[in-house]
Amino acid sequence: MKKSKYVDIFIREAEEHLESLRKGILSLEKVGMSEEQLNELLRSAHTLKGSANMVDLVELAGVAHRLEDLLKNLQSGEQELSSDLVDVLLVATDAIEALMAQAQSSGGISVNVDTVVKALESGALDAAQDETNAPAYQGTERRTSVRASVERLDQLVNRMGEILLSQKAMTARQAQMTTLLQELDSSMGGLQASYDGSLQSLRANMVALINDFERDRLQLGYQAEDVYQRTMELRLLPLATITDDFERSLRNLARNLKKEVNFTVNGQEVELDRNMLEAVKPILLHVLNNAIDHGIEEPETRVRLGKLKAGQISLEARYEGSFVQIAIRDDGQGLNPEKIRDTAIKRGLLSAADAAAMSDEAVIYLVFEPGFSTREFITDVSGRGVGLDVVKSNLDQIKGNLTLHSEVGSGTELLLRLPLSMAIFTGLLVECCGETYVFPQHYVAEVLRVSPRDVLEEMGREVIRLRETSIPLSSLSRLLEVDTSTRVSDRLTVLVLSFREQGMALLVDRTLGLQDVVVKDLGCQLKSLDYFSGSTILGDGNPALILSVADLFAANQGRQKLQLRQAYEKAQQNALRGRVLVVDDSITTRTMEKNILEANHYEVVIAVSGFDALEKLETGRFDLMVSDVEMPGMSGFELTKRVRQREDSRDMPVIIVSSLASDEHRRLGMEAGAQAYIVKGNFQQGILLETVETLIS
Repeated sequence: MKKSKYVDIFIREAEEHLESLRKGILSLEKVGMSEEQLNELLRSAHTLKGSANMVDLVELAGVAHRLEDLLKNLQSGEQELSSDLVDVLLVATDAIEALMAQAQSSGGISVNVDTVVKALESGALDAAQDETNAPAYQGTERRTSVRASVERLDQLVNRMGEILLSQKAMTARQAQMTTLLQELDSSMGGLQASYDGSLQSLRANMVALINDFERDRLQLGYQAEDVYQRTMELRLLPLATITDDFERSLRNLARNLKKEVNFTVNGQEVELDRNMLEAVKPILLHVLNNAIDHGIEEPETRVRLGKLKAGQISLEARYEGSFVQIAIRDDGQGLNPEKIRDTAIKRGLLSAADAAAMSDEAVIYLVFEPGFSTREFITDVSGRGVGLDVVKSNLDQIKGNLTLHSEVGSGTELLLRLPLSMAIFTGLLVECCGETYVFPQHYVAEVLRVSPRDVLEEMGREVIRLRETSIPLSSLSRLLEVDTSTRVSDRLTVLVLSFREQGMALLVDRTLGLQDVVVKDLGCQLKSLDYFSGSTILGDGNPALILSVADLFAANQGRQKLQLRQAYEKAQQNALRGRVLVVDDSITTRTMEKNILEANHYEVVIAVSGFDALEKLETGRFDLMVSDVEMPGMSGFELTKRVRQREDSRDMPVIIVSSLASDEHRRLGMEAGAQAYIVKGNFQQGILLETVETLIS
């Protein structure tokens, strides 16, 4: 471990203790000694000694040690407080301060420690002591950093997030202004060229204002992003902050279980947000404990299996874009899918049929379910089923993901994928039932546009096929219970979500694009809401809820089918197939034709003569006309010719339905422009429908 990187942390801590020591020593001389004050001075000296030793500042630790001894002598009454003794104590604090500066400047300042130690041991200064003050050290010049509470940093990050949101709102406002200008130009139309001088000047000023606004917005955005990143860096800490403690605790656990473990860590320098580290620490600890307790075999067993006597457990971290991947691997006995199935059935987590239907790759994820443990007895380490459940719940909280691979007899690999920060992420905005929701982008594998005909049924569930893989289909409105009906259209928007190596296709109304979102807490009133992990403010100023993908996957288990394809086919059957104009002077014929067509989802308008038909054509558009021939005032042939002369009905199909059955009448009908001729004597419902469907399609 490189202790030099912790020196800065020590210096910040030591400054507080040094200040406390100086104030306390001066107070001793001014108001006299008290037990409480001496204890406080002793604690500061003791802490300085211990912390200095931790970072290999031996000389500083030595001075603090002698200072502690002298304070104890005062406490026990072996020495009496005097002004000379106070001088010695203050010189010791000066020496400590100089040694701190020396440590921070990597040895650039010389301090005569022996003289100070001698003074502390004797309780008196000599002439040589002046050398201690020789270094031209100035405390105020050395203070290149200040301490700030984590809460203040969190507040600063939140405020910066608000500024970024305001900048995004300005983008929307600029777009609105540009649109208004375009609408103004459009509404003025041909008058634009005749703008008088004042209007031209006003428009030019407005364009200039929009351009200036864009420049200021961009500049604010760059600066806000830069300050936000620098602020975020203040909260970053190396992974070593939490992993340094693991080696000792894992060693103790292994010894208690009479096992041997070789634990290695790579990537300790990888930095994560402090809150992320706090959330991920119990995850790593539980995984590592389980690796020793459940994975690594006893030494004799490992030797018999041809493995190294000591189990090998590694933790490796590395950056992947805006994420960090942490891999924990062991060479133990691995996860046994059959044993996990049996345990899941025995504990009532799965039915025998469901367990048998699950693949080995899927069944091993049951170890993350609450209450799951393969242990038959409970120890202080395992058997309560509350270990890896913590992994699941904490991972959901930080919007992380994991994959689990295991081979019986060879070991297990757990890959954790974590965002660098919990405060901001890129989200995909979607609309569902009029509301806007946010999905963390890293859970969205793809966005598809599919037809209801692409929805298939496999093993009693609805799926879509994507690159030879069947993905279960669900609906966001159904899962959120905001709309339990099955809504269909010709094209469906589907998000393909990926979580713990499982996929889910989720129907949404539409996608609204990607946007960086600043996470806001839901507050105590809304924290109990299912399916949501937080909220945010969008660029247009409206709030939006952030969806918990883990909750959506859990809620999708056992849901009823959408029956999407059936609903679509039914809707298709019920949809209007066309608009038909029926022209006949016989009420019997036109009523019969009307009923036949309407029963087969055609909209029908009736005309009792050729003139009536032309009036109907003036006020509406039709997909087809069915006409008699012998009608008062205008024959069907004449009507058909008039229809062909009209621009808006020139291409409309016409079917002649007449009792005139000669070839001459058929020829006249064709010459008039009809596409089909049906004789009433041979009239059959099926013939009419087939002809109508053929011509309309």
